[in-house]
Amino acid sequence: MKATIKYLVLASAFVSLSATAEQVFLEDFQDANANGWTMSGNGGNLVTVYAGNYSLRLTRARTATQSVSTAGYSNVNVSIEMAASSLEGSDKCIGEVSSNGGTSWQTVVQVVDGQDNGVTLYSGSYSNVALDDNSALQVRVRAAGNWTNDYCWADNISITGEQQTSLYDSLNGTGNVSRSAMTYSTLFSGYTSLTDFSAFAVPAQAKNPTHQFSGELELLNESTTGNLVEQGTSLAGSYTDPEHLPEFSFEFVQHGTHLIPVERGLIATSHPAWSYIIEPGRVWQENSDNNYSRVALPFALQENGANCTHNGVMTFLFKDDGSVSNVAYQIASETCAYFKFNSWGILGAQYAPYAVTGAQQLQVDYEAEVASRMPVKPVSELDNDYPTANLQVSVIGSEQSATHSSAFGVVVDGTHYTGGCETRYGSYPYCDVMALPSYSTAKSVVGGIGLMRLEHKYAGSQKDVSVANWVSSCGGSQWSDVTLEDTLDMATGNYDSDAFQADEASTGMLNGFFLTYTDSQKSSFSCSYSRKATPGTKWVYHTTDTYILGKGINALYQAWEGSGAEFYADMLVEELWKPLDLSPVTYTTLRTFDTAAQAYTGYGLTYHRDDVVKLAEFLNKDDGKINSVTMLDPTLLADAMQQTSNRGLDAGSSIDKYQNGFWGWNAKQALGCSNDTWIPYMSGYGGIGIVMLPGDINYYFFSDNHEHTFVNTVIELNKIYNFCS
Repeated sequence: MKATIKYLVLASAFVSLSATAEQVFLEDFQDANANGWTMSGNGGNLVTVYAGNYSLRLTRARTATQSVSTAGYSNVNVSIEMAASSLEGSDKCIGEVSSNGGTSWQTVVQVVDGQDNGVTLYSGSYSNVALDDNSALQVRVRAAGNWTNDYCWADNISITGEQQTSLYDSLNGTGNVSRSAMTYSTLFSGYTSLTDFSAFAVPAQAKNPTHQFSGELELLNESTTGNLVEQGTSLAGSYTDPEHLPEFSFEFVQHGTHLIPVERGLIATSHPAWSYIIEPGRVWQENSDNNYSRVALPFALQENGANCTHNGVMTFLFKDDGSVSNVAYQIASETCAYFKFNSWGILGAQYAPYAVTGAQQLQVDYEAEVASRMPVKPVSELDNDYPTANLQVSVIGSEQSATHSSAFGVVVDGTHYTGGCETRYGSYPYCDVMALPSYSTAKSVVGGIGLMRLEHKYAGSQKDVSVANWVSSCGGSQWSDVTLEDTLDMATGNYDSDAFQADEASTGMLNGFFLTYTDSQKSSFSCSYSRKATPGTKWVYHTTDTYILGKGINALYQAWEGSGAEFYADMLVEELWKPLDLSPVTYTTLRTFDTAAQAYTGYGLTYHRDDVVKLAEFLNKDDGKINSVTMLDPTLLADAMQQTSNRGLDAGSSIDKYQNGFWGWNAKQALGCSNDTWIPYMSGYGGIGIVMLPGDINYYFFSDNHEHTFVNTVIELNKIYNFCS
């Protein structure tokens, strides 16, 4: 009878499985042994047979435990069958599962007094996201009795799941990797030096990882270990401990061959100089690593309160049981005109493996993030894809010195053609997640798009409100006739000097604004300028104006949505960035170091290169619409994109204008057009540009040698589409 019940239960179970479900683990004891199970507790254990069927019998208070990895599986289900005899009182037979290595247990099936006929197998099942992709899962069956004749039988212990095959998980190499840098011995010896970044890349012969990372990685002795050598600058002495990493203790979840940090975006630290940006990395296996799995983890250091960003990679070895090597790291590139350096070191580490809360959602979100990226080709492929254009591809991006360039690319017809992201030690191996600082392109993305969204969302001339009525620190009479749109245009009429960039580059601006970090300090300085011209008539470059704009937008947004609302997190991230499928690094921005936590409107964002092209497409190709729904005020956007006769104010030369947070350049002479040909673009400190061209072509570059021109590249791209037309 028992054998018949067993057959029916198994048949039913397999019929109910979805088409993609696979058997991860099955124990039916038909091999007449319990090998692999760990026995503990008072009582006995024996594989017994009844009517031709084998089961594991436990007596008194005996427990049998088995460890199982569900790495690479989702929708995991655990089912257990148990029978009992001679129970009395509170005696029980219990089948359980643990998702955290045995720290806590969840009941799957339980048999009690009254169900103990010694024949019937009772079955139970349990599913939970904590069981998915879990290398620390355990199952156990136990007798909870007090006499030697309290019998429990366990059978048909089954774990099923759906194989995770997305995210190009599979690595098809043999594992035979010839490695001369960042070797097993190097990572365990505690010494490393600068090397080519190829040592941090996934090698061609890498194979799928044996181990599954889930838990917390902590670095040791960050404050005393590390090296830094400046490269062409002499500013290290102005910082405190720039050669040392901030304290590092973060959670990660592995997904196939990818390692996902739980916390994304800009992460504040206690370090006097640096904040962290930690990005998803890769995991793989090499035969020479003595059965450890290998990790490469991209990260960046961003200067506290500023946008200066230094990109690097960490690498280490680990096992499921918490064994971990030292962690080596290297930084050899940046987007920062005033502070350039190489930094490297190797630190002790501790790995605490456990099931991370929300792991499955992190994996799902990361899959969506990667899948939504625009298709990428090398920029060299432009010549193949547009053969009749006779392009000189080498001209594209050439106006920024290669040794000072972080990234550049072009979007044509929905394809993202990318240049290399080179460092002082070879190509950066994780270009898709290289952290790119916005600097003043934030004036367009946060200030411009922010006011356009506010104006459209709450129709009623939000742009025309008086700054003095909404920004309390600007209560002086010189602000009463200044509108929010005036601050976006940097045309408040309040300044010290109208000479090009004179106020922006002044010592007063440096000490009074850029090197202050509270809202009260920044607001006080920003509102201190006196009246020199009628508002809306004269452009004077002032990051302070866009700071005031951010405060005004936030005040108006809170007037509509309540004091707990915040315009960057709520109106931009939730309503625009997420629907546009921007990466999580854009969900954060620089903020003041106080309870106000005011978002910096004039700089302080971080992008991935895919975020840059999506923002450009949103403005240039999609006219500020998402899924055909208008999200921005059409008039403000059309003016900013040079689609109307309202070109804006003169901005430093006769062929440059500034309008609603965006620059405009007249390409008539450069392209030989018969009529004015105005091209909108965003610009950032040091050598950053995002150029939105006719024909829905978008070009960007991130560099830091004060090389802002893009004329030659535009002339070359004009061969693909006649911008004059």
